[in-house]
Amino acid sequence: MSSVLTATDDIVVVNAETLQTLQVMAAAAPLKRSRLCLHRTSDDPIQEMVIAFARDSYVRVHRHRNKSESFHVLAGSLEVIFFDNEGHETRRIRLGESRTGLPSLYRLSCDAWHTVLIESEFAIIHETTNGPFVPTEAEFANWAPDGSDPNASIAFLSHLRAGKPAPDPHATNRQLLTPSETTVLPSVVDGSKSQKKSPTLTAIICNYNHSRYLSRAIEAMVTQSRPADEFIIVDDGSTDDSLSVIQSWADRYPSIRVIKNERNLGFHASFQRAISEATSDFIYSGAADDRILPGFFEGAMQLAEKYPTTGIISGQYISVDPSGQRLSTSKLSAVHEAAFLEPKDFLRDILNVEPPTHSLSGSTIFRRQPLLDVGGCRVELSSWGDTFAIQALGLKYGFCYWPHPAMEWNILPGSLSQTTRSDPIKAMRIVERATELMRSEAFRDLFPADYVDRWAKGFQQSIAHEQLHLAIEGNQAFQSCRRSVAETATLPVRLLLQSLGFGMRVLYFVTFRVMRFVVSNQIRKAYQADSR
Repeated sequence: MSSVLTATDDIVVVNAETLQTLQVMAAAAPLKRSRLCLHRTSDDPIQEMVIAFARDSYVRVHRHRNKSESFHVLAGSLEVIFFDNEGHETRRIRLGESRTGLPSLYRLSCDAWHTVLIESEFAIIHETTNGPFVPTEAEFANWAPDGSDPNASIAFLSHLRAGKPAPDPHATNRQLLTPSETTVLPSVVDGSKSQKKSPTLTAIICNYNHSRYLSRAIEAMVTQSRPADEFIIVDDGSTDDSLSVIQSWADRYPSIRVIKNERNLGFHASFQRAISEATSDFIYSGAADDRILPGFFEGAMQLAEKYPTTGIISGQYISVDPSGQRLSTSKLSAVHEAAFLEPKDFLRDILNVEPPTHSLSGSTIFRRQPLLDVGGCRVELSSWGDTFAIQALGLKYGFCYWPHPAMEWNILPGSLSQTTRSDPIKAMRIVERATELMRSEAFRDLFPADYVDRWAKGFQQSIAHEQLHLAIEGNQAFQSCRRSVAETATLPVRLLLQSLGFGMRVLYFVTFRVMRFVVSNQIRKAYQADSR
């Protein structure tokens, strides 16, 4: 299969089908890349291409004399890596499609040595450079593999992925580089100065019968720009083909450690087993049906290095439906930039500001030993166990915030969180047990009594609120319809609709609160009867 296409139409449109075609071509090409030339000939003054790279594509380090180039990332994520004349790495720029939150466009206007390192399974860029194209014009670095030896190319890429200098027999005292957009590597490192130990990270996935989503979740972990130091996958007695999927990834990545439960023990038991066997300073637990987003580990561990005593590091998360459609983005209301909050500020700016059901648990990295000290994700709190741990650790050790999307939360019917949300008795049981725990001797010094009272009351109201979602959606639909009709109606009709809308809002306000009061009492009575 040819790996090069040339556009011939006067008007060229690049759509999703085009990108998919290039991706398939790249997978089949010997160099693991393909391109669509948008210019007509090699003599055109502007050379414009759409290029697709598979993750293991090797691009030899090169530079261009008297040329500039720009990349616009259309799909996936990658790093542009720069070197000096002796092969010392000087800088990395991480780029990604717009939804990753990374920069998506860069321009190079000098003759720097550079290459690209693909982070995602595939990355597709729109590249523009000045013509004409002369094949012999590109200058290749003699200290980088020429691509003829696959093993040498793989070794070179592996060093770059690990954030290590490229293999170089002449450089015996070179500092290891952590990927960063702003890091410049000094040419000489004083070996007499002690190096501060960087914090380590364990990534965990607990899986039960989610083979459909597993590869996506695992790939997102292993392609992080700052990989986890340890990767533990627990299969909780799956009956589908999950184990074969997991093993296929473990064969490719030796850092993956597989733990198999002979029977289904549930998430909490699997997670406790994983964190008890983890050896790193921090841990991240990702669900098998969710997906961590590029850059989170790197950004979070930079905060961990800066604030090593923090209990937790949280990012934002994006909720998506099973088709991948984005629903919402969860973030903090009072914090808008990367920051460390002392325990008192965590209480003031987060716990006392956010709704009682608010949680960033899916996008949170925990300090491992403190998490074990508070009991991990307690099974008696069901889906709220990790959120309780976040609150306890934040109130004891403080909290770091990474103000970018860190993961995609796949809202699946039948998941632990969704079944809890739809079952008021189960939700009430969580409120009671969490309240008892907050007021217990072990935790009452962390949780102020007035906060516990407000939290419990607010959570109970949210349970009743959830049961009235049909009334809420009906009112929203009515008001939307009213506004739509008013846009094209005559003045008298608009005035009538405005009056009607105001009256309905007042009626809804009063009625809804009465309904919520009644529903709250019914739920409380049902819970008390169930407890007896």
